[in-house]
Amino acid sequence: MKQNWNLLTGMAVGAGLMFMLDPRAGARRRALVRDKMTRASRKTSDGLDALSRDAANRARGAAAEVQARMRPDTVNARKLVERVRAELGRAVSHPRAIDVSATDDGRIALSGPILANEAEAALGAIAAVRGVAGVDDHLRRHDSAEGVPSLQGGRLRAGQRSLLQDWSPTTALLVCATGGALAAGWSYASQTRHTTH
Repeated sequence: MKQNWNLLTGMAVGAGLMFMLDPRAGARRRALVRDKMTRASRKTSDGLDALSRDAANRARGAAAEVQARMRPDTVNARKLVERVRAELGRAVSHPRAIDVSATDDGRIALSGPILANEAEAALGAIAAVRGVAGVDDHLRRHDSAEGVPSLQGGRLRAGQRSLLQDWSPTTALLVCATGGALAAGWSYASQTRHTTH
C-alpha cells in the first residue's frame, strides 16, 4: 500500500515538473502560477489587515461601551432622539414612518405605523438605548404594509438579510477556525476508530 502511494506521489510530482518545465509553454505557465501566488499573497495581506482593523475597532468599541455604562448618562432630549432614531434604523424596515419624541428626564414616546411582527423587537431595542428611562408606546400595528403608504418599500432589517452579509472579518475568521477545528477533530476521531478496529 505504501509503495503504491509513493509511486503515485512520484508520478504526480513528475507530471507537475513536466507541465511546468515544458520548453514551449512552461514559461507562460510559470508566469501564470507566479501571478496567481502574488495575487493570493496580496489578498491574504489585505484580509489580515481588514481583520486586524476590525478586531481593534471592536475592542475600542467594547471599551467605550464599558466606560459609558460606568459613568452616569445625562443627555438632552435632542441627542436621545438621535440615538433612538439610529437604533430604529437597525430594528425596523420603515424607521421613517415612526415619530420619536423625548423628554428631558429620558422618556421616549413612539407613534406612527409599524409592522406588527417588528413592534416588540423595536420596543426592546429602544428600551436598551443608553439614556432611555422609559418608552411610551403609541405605535399603530399593522399585519401587512398593504394600504399603509408609509410602510411601502422599506429595506431589509438585519434579521432579514442573509447571515453572510452581516459577518465581519473577525466573525468570519472565528467561524472558519471553528469549522476547521471540528473537521480536524472529526477526521482524527475517524482515523482513531479505524485503527482500533
